[in-house]
Amino acid sequence: MERVKCSVRGVSAADRGMLVLLAEETLHPLADGSGHPERYHTTELLELLARADVYVAEAEGEMAGFVAVETEDDGLALRCVCVSPAFEARGVANQLVDWAEGVAIDRRLRRLTAFVPTGDNPSLRLYRGHDFVPAAAPEQPEMVLLVKRLPAVED
Repeated sequence: MERVKCSVRGVSAADRGMLVLLAEETLHPLADGSGHPERYHTTELLELLARADVYVAEAEGEMAGFVAVETEDDGLALRCVCVSPAFEARGVANQLVDWAEGVAIDRRLRRLTAFVPTGDNPSLRLYRGHDFVPAAAPEQPEMVLLVKRLPAVED
């Protein structure tokens, strides 16, 4: 498929309904298909959207996806990267991860982190393609903790 160029912006109150619909369309079936329907809860998604910094990717006049991030200690945790099925394999997830890295650098953070289910090969490839490496996460053996160290930014 042809790659698309996205514009990324902060979420607006008017986006909330579309974010939930997009997650229901993509993340819910992904959790069901992996045999772990307990990994997706609309209530948890709504809580995440309320507390996290959320950025929306738009392409071809449509919402192509979003990323939700939270600052933790010296890092930025990527909590959710969600791409519309209409834009899968078109570079949207890569642009969202790049955007999150830019946010972390702007905030002078030292690392990016993401938890990914062990069997989620597309997500593992995405993060490894951005130089994330696995780290120990013994408290959640069904998940892989991925970390990317960022260069120190001088003041």
